[in-house]
Amino acid sequence: MNDFLTKIPYDSENYVVLDFETTNVNHGSALTEENSIVLSVLYVHTAHSEGMTVHWGNEYSLRDIIQKIEAADFLVAHNAKFELQWLARAGLDLAKVRVYDTLLGEYVIYAGLSNVGLGLGIVADRYGFSTKEPYIDLCIKKGICPSTLPRSLLERRCIYDVNVTHKIFRRQRERLVELNILSSLWTRCILTPVLAAIEPTGMCLDKERVTDMYTATIREFNTIEEQLSELTGGINLKSSVQRATYIYDTLGIAELTDRQKKPIRTTKDGRKTDQSTLLSLKGKNKAQRYFLEVYARYAYLNAKLSKSLNTYKEVIDNDDILQAQFNQSRTTTQRLSSSGLKYSIQFQNQAREFKPMFKARHEDWLIGEIDGAQLEFRVAAFLGQDIVAVRDIENGFDVHSYTAKVMTDAGQKTDRQGAKAHTFKPLFGGSSGTKAEQKYYEDFKAKYKGIAAAQSRWIDEALARQKVKTITGLQYHYPGTKYQGRGGYVINTTQICNYPVQGFATADIIPIALTYMWHAMNDAGLRSFIVNTIHDSVVMEIHPEEVDQVREIGVKCFTECVYTYLKLVYNIDFNVPLGTGFKAGKYWTEGTEIVESIAPPYKLEATKL
Repeated sequence: MNDFLTKIPYDSENYVVLDFETTNVNHGSALTEENSIVLSVLYVHTAHSEGMTVHWGNEYSLRDIIQKIEAADFLVAHNAKFELQWLARAGLDLAKVRVYDTLLGEYVIYAGLSNVGLGLGIVADRYGFSTKEPYIDLCIKKGICPSTLPRSLLERRCIYDVNVTHKIFRRQRERLVELNILSSLWTRCILTPVLAAIEPTGMCLDKERVTDMYTATIREFNTIEEQLSELTGGINLKSSVQRATYIYDTLGIAELTDRQKKPIRTTKDGRKTDQSTLLSLKGKNKAQRYFLEVYARYAYLNAKLSKSLNTYKEVIDNDDILQAQFNQSRTTTQRLSSSGLKYSIQFQNQAREFKPMFKARHEDWLIGEIDGAQLEFRVAAFLGQDIVAVRDIENGFDVHSYTAKVMTDAGQKTDRQGAKAHTFKPLFGGSSGTKAEQKYYEDFKAKYKGIAAAQSRWIDEALARQKVKTITGLQYHYPGTKYQGRGGYVINTTQICNYPVQGFATADIIPIALTYMWHAMNDAGLRSFIVNTIHDSVVMEIHPEEVDQVREIGVKCFTECVYTYLKLVYNIDFNVPLGTGFKAGKYWTEGTEIVESIAPPYKLEATKL
């Protein structure tokens, strides 16, 4: 397994390039049953020969193409997860395939930028190649199914896509080697088959729990709506003009102001009544405070229904599972995001209160989660080679309680739970807040001098180069970085402090752990399977006889395998202990947490960054 995941094969000349044309329900997704493959084009390249295979037929007629893919060292495609899910449907074992994704290659090259086009036509143009077949593209954009288009034109378009993907691959590979970031692309590409396999499984909701919460929320929402109607005299709450008149004229609530005490208005100088503004207003008398309290509850319940519960109810009414698509190229930090497939909801930011509504789909099975304990703090400690932070990690220092004490001593009484929102804010350049919060942020920097020094180096580098080279070689771009005003504030400070930490933690370490864990569970022949990944964690449905085995595999993959991979692929001696938290119960987040920490094979003094 180590060689399969740590030996980068991209210098091999034994590879294939693939593109499918499919029917186009739900963008041609292989997860939509009514879709099928219309046309396949495969280019086979070896050290001594090359050739093109054009195949008209559905996914059940691809035996020859699959055999050629299995004989290659890797598969090249643009947005490879799409092709992989079709290949899985055709019978390819995703555990045995390695890919080079030209879309992800561009994403890695332009890390940190949000305005770089990654579509095949845009990338081809960037490399100086001709654009795509305009007629076919226009037809597909209008929703015309490729199966109804002229075969000669569709074939020409598919052959073009394969040829230009191949040209991009050759040119892009040279650039990645030149920038020394081929390893970063590899880490993202070994994750692609794993995500392709996880997406179809989805997550299972508990009908009774969803129904109970939905019913209770609807009931309270209707009551709150009636209260607001009585309070406001029945104004139309959807009308910004009527809201403004009631809030600012009838109730006399003061508008929000800027530092110069000027009202913060809309671009047309209108009084702001958006939800964010209303939730930030302060009431000075009983009537004002009461309205704002009732409105805040209304806004919370409305969001609870519109963002989650309405969709959950639709899923259970259809006796369905909730599926999401993992996006590998959306965020500026390089970590994953997700979006809904059949239903308009994503997996990455499920509110904690909703998680206990998810369960395993099999009777008596458990749903479990393993995460990287305080991962971003540990990564920051490593990047800063911060001896104090490392000793705190090794000794199990309760940093949240420390946060609460500093803030409470500074006059803002806070408990451990309330302090969590502030504990690691300094890792991401946070410095504003109440006096007590600012006192904590200052104490954090004074306590963890190594972390603070690393952040200062990154800011200086961004000022000088408009980008920062990270420990993996990846370079985050920060255009427009400069001093602003007389206070010495540097534009992009938050992103400069955030991306090297969050990126290494959740775009490298967690994908490495997830990839190893998926392969290890498959190799062990477990019935348990992975259903989701969220930033720093992996969620599984676990057979009751396999709980200990899944936990042991998870701990090893989140720690020892990460140490090994970082050394072999990036030549990084990660000398800070990595840890895990594992829970398994009937419902998501339930169960007793088992916390473990595994010492690295390197000493702190051994690494020079």
